[in-house]
Amino acid sequence: MHSKSFRLPEEVPPLLRTLIEQFAADMLRVRSVASETAHIEVLYLIRFFRYFDFPGSAEKLAHVVSAESIRGFLHDYAATHKPGSIRWIQISIRSFFRFAYRSELFDRDFSALVPVMGIRRLGMIPRGFPEEIIARLRREIDRSSPAGMRDAAMICLLAIYGVRGVQVRRLRLEDIDWYNERIYFPAAKGGRAIEQHLMPEAGNLLSKYIRQARPKSEHSEIFLTLSEPAVPFPCSSYLSNVIKRRINERKLELPEGVSPGTYGFRHAFACRMVGKIPFKDLVDQLGHRDPASTLIYGKVDLDALSQAALPWPGGGQ
Repeated sequence: MHSKSFRLPEEVPPLLRTLIEQFAADMLRVRSVASETAHIEVLYLIRFFRYFDFPGSAEKLAHVVSAESIRGFLHDYAATHKPGSIRWIQISIRSFFRFAYRSELFDRDFSALVPVMGIRRLGMIPRGFPEEIIARLRREIDRSSPAGMRDAAMICLLAIYGVRGVQVRRLRLEDIDWYNERIYFPAAKGGRAIEQHLMPEAGNLLSKYIRQARPKSEHSEIFLTLSEPAVPFPCSSYLSNVIKRRINERKLELPEGVSPGTYGFRHAFACRMVGKIPFKDLVDQLGHRDPASTLIYGKVDLDALSQAALPWPGGGQ
């Protein structure tokens, strides 16, 4: 591999390991994508291979891939997945088809058959976790185990500060100023770094995890995997799966359209703050460079608003 920080996901089938290693090396060398992006694309590509029963080689895959089978796959996938997932699957298989054609594994470039999915910036109303679900997650995680101490600290940071999951994953030991009670979250997705007061609950949970449960490691990231060797979370799905597992443990039911990932905390935080603090302060707290990125949280959810509508005076009961 061309990046020491990139490791193939464990989900890669043994028969496809060589092919996916070549594809990943091409992503890192030719497209110069980040290791984390390469990891995500490989995970989505595995879903595509699974659809075709994991053909064991590029030659076998070429026999089953056609314009019709690609359209069938995309149709079936779109029927059961959300826009973000659909977009990633399109990016992943489109880049794989380009690689396969350049490498002469396929005799034609199938990438043109994969549509580009556009997402309007202000086209959707943000949907966050309901406050009662956030409260239960913060309150009910068993903190007697290393996993519980770690997960409780991460969920607390997501809920209190509304930061992105990647900012929690990249948080380092030196980003906490214990003496001055400050916490610094690194910039992410082209935004700005965030500096905030270290709230007592967050500081207590972080201190307990670091002192009692965090494995000894050469890595400076605060949150590490539980299995040996302990390393920083390899991709965004790792943290999202932690959240999903904690939600399932409590048998919590999310509203329709709300995904069990880290964005549920961020959206809930932003919507909670809209109208309560100056807009410029909210832009800063979310780490946005462009205030337009924050405007989505000011949109009105008409469905939710209708539930709180007062009856018209004199109208029917």
